Amino acid sequence: MQSTEHKAPLDSILKVGETLPADIYAANGLLLLRKGHYVLNEKQRERLVALGMTHPASALPPVESDLARISGEFSPFEEIQYAARHLDYLLGAGLSARGFEQRVRALANRLLAFTEKAPDGMLASLLLVPLAKYSSAHSIHVGIILAVLTRRLALEPPARNSLISSALTMNLSIASLMDDLHHQSSPLSQEQRNLIEGHPLLSSAMLRELGITDELWHLLVQTHHEKWDGKGYPYRLDKENIESLSHLLHLADVTAAKLVPRTYRSAMKPNTALAQIFMEANALFDYRFTSLLVKELGIYPPGSFVQLANQEMGVVLSRRERADEPCVAVLRRNDGAPYNKPQLREASTHEYRILQAIDQKQIGIRPQYLASLWARHRSGSSTYK
Repeated sequence: MQSTEHKAPLDSILKVGETLPADIYAANGLLLLRKGHYVLNEKQRERLVALGMTHPASALPPVESDLARISGEFSPFEEIQYAARHLDYLLGAGLSARGFEQRVRALANRLLAFTEKAPDGMLASLLLVPLAKYSSAHSIHVGIILAVLTRRLALEPPARNSLISSALTMNLSIASLMDDLHHQSSPLSQEQRNLIEGHPLLSSAMLRELGITDELWHLLVQTHHEKWDGKGYPYRLDKENIESLSHLLHLADVTAAKLVPRTYRSAMKPNTALAQIFMEANALFDYRFTSLLVKELGIYPPGSFVQLANQEMGVVLSRRERADEPCVAVLRRNDGAPYNKPQLREASTHEYRILQAIDQKQIGIRPQYLASLWARHRSGSSTYK
């Protein structure tokens, strides 16, 4: 219906050698060519007629801007799905998105507010909720990790918002490529490499085109792939010249990527992923930040599946003061039979200490059936402060 409505006028108004009378958009809302630019040849004209329209495909969905009062029971699993859907729309709309900065900042504040209210539930949703598009899901995951970590840092609210906003938009220019690569097992082509290496600068350029003037936001987007060993991109900065918050964003980016499966490989068990990162402290990552990461997420973050010393199996429900002694909701008895209701176990006791991390297949319970654990068990009832 949209193609009939928008393509017919294009066929009559687009003329080779003449300026465009209106902005031309792709179906996903991405701006193809601005009003006043020239149609250079017949091939370009045919492509614009075939793919273009004079208005974005649809209006952006609303975002709640006032999250100061979050009350009552809510589901972190539903919240992360909402956030990912909204971000996916914004990334797809690209340069045609109206009110882009306000909407991204509102979404960043939303993640911060819900993570403040239920950090354990939001971390669990990161591990347990399958999301449709990798690009938006990954950015939301990075945002949640940063929201948890920055609860312990002396960051002013504007800087904290800029940090989360940069996580949400750092891959703006390659969102569709990231979705493709999520399913690709073959090596990167040279064209894909070029797009990836250029995306920090191109994403920043797109943000400027969208009217964003926050220089911290731009700096973080431009340098989120810089590495302490000087082998990052696009600037090949050494660690002395990498902004501290850029390094924190990079750490969260790497962590989130390790925790999510690809079609050609399984996700790492969270404790393995965190151990790998911690082992690289002071070489590739700032020890202060890796220590903060392990302390705040725990060795077994909420949403991790574990087996206890008494052979019971369950899911980590909430963190405790010690990173290796969380509260566990036990789902299966030591003989493998399921409990009628989850049983709470404190891993600080000898009998219920965590023996090993296990994967979802071993426990045989679908993650969506666990959502109510965190809807009931909000941060207010957690002893981790």
